[in-house]
Amino acid sequence: MFDLEDDASRREKCFTTISTLPAFVDPKQIPSKKFPFSVIQNHPLVHTVEAIVPEEVYSQIKTSLETWLENPRYAHVLMPPSALLEHDFFNTYIKSGNILLVSEGRSGSDNVFTLRDGVLRIELGKEILERTGLTGKPIRSGGRKHGKERFLVELNLRLPSMLHGKKGFERIVWAFDKVLNRSMAWLFCDLETKSSQDQGILFFSPPPLLSKKKEKRKHVDVQGPDNKPVAKLHPQWIDCTPLCIEHRHISTPVLGKDFGAMTEGELQEHCGSLSEWLAMVRLESPRVSADDHIDPYLSRYSVPDADEVPPSDLVSLKWHGLIPSTWTIQLFLYLLHHPKSSSSLTWFALSASALGQEAVEGKDGFTILALPAKPSTGPSEDVQNQEQDAAHGRSCICWEFVGSSVIEN
Repeated sequence: MFDLEDDASRREKCFTTISTLPAFVDPKQIPSKKFPFSVIQNHPLVHTVEAIVPEEVYSQIKTSLETWLENPRYAHVLMPPSALLEHDFFNTYIKSGNILLVSEGRSGSDNVFTLRDGVLRIELGKEILERTGLTGKPIRSGGRKHGKERFLVELNLRLPSMLHGKKGFERIVWAFDKVLNRSMAWLFCDLETKSSQDQGILFFSPPPLLSKKKEKRKHVDVQGPDNKPVAKLHPQWIDCTPLCIEHRHISTPVLGKDFGAMTEGELQEHCGSLSEWLAMVRLESPRVSADDHIDPYLSRYSVPDADEVPPSDLVSLKWHGLIPSTWTIQLFLYLLHHPKSSSSLTWFALSASALGQEAVEGKDGFTILALPAKPSTGPSEDVQNQEQDAAHGRSCICWEFVGSSVIEN
């Protein structure tokens, strides 16, 4: 009816992966190279995480979720880039620790700093790069054809040569003092467990639901001492408190279809319809409500196979802030293995929205849908063993969204 396509939307892509979830995952040895854990770890800079579960599941895990998994916590600080190279901050958080840092600025036009795993990435324009004397590689900026070039400088600050007094390191210090000396706003998060108990940034232990012991996890004091390096920057601590949204009488599609019996076209259509339905639920669209009776002339959307499944109540939990991938993995494991939720016989969805750190073809985020397992048809007297057998065949669908661009007119 309307031609709403543009050049930016044609570059966006969605990679869909169907995989089988393991029956058990050790929180200390995450299979980072397997789906969907590899997708979560490939999105280290996330600003929103949302989990969608049936209401009956949420009512059973609500108390334990608040007890065992602490909310993410990060800090807002104002400092120049040279503060990263000061002795106390550099040795505590970069050389021996592990922090996540994101500076203000828009990729493609501003100077943007990101620090992850000891590697400092700096996006600069050509003129500023020449003034700093640093070495960078050209990147796409998303601007006009004859616009100014953009460059990316990558500095591994954990190398043995990155020490005060070394020639290469002193060049970086000079560039930060003479050229990149403007004070900026940063988001700061400490990922090191040992220091997080003192700093009060982000600390959680693996959920004890994976063991048989029912011991209450000790509460961690989130107020750090004044003599720590980050305290000198007068940080403003921000807690990522979850927002609970209830969705009443929602039409639900069939989630337990056999993928092996589908053709390639049917499988593609089925995965696309599930992704669209989850997006409609996240947007709180009235089109997914079973009580919706909109004129089809205004909206032709309908939940696929809604007549085969009775309507259900859903609950969305949304965290907003600087959320590391380690916390997202722990949340995924919690929802996957919690015993009280009968996890192998139900479903849940976990989605994340990434910070735009690339001007062209950047990562938008992902959505993971853990499907209900097919219970064993044979007789079994032990219900727990039956659920464990079903967990071996549990599948999940992962949608990874890429291709977002910053276009300058």
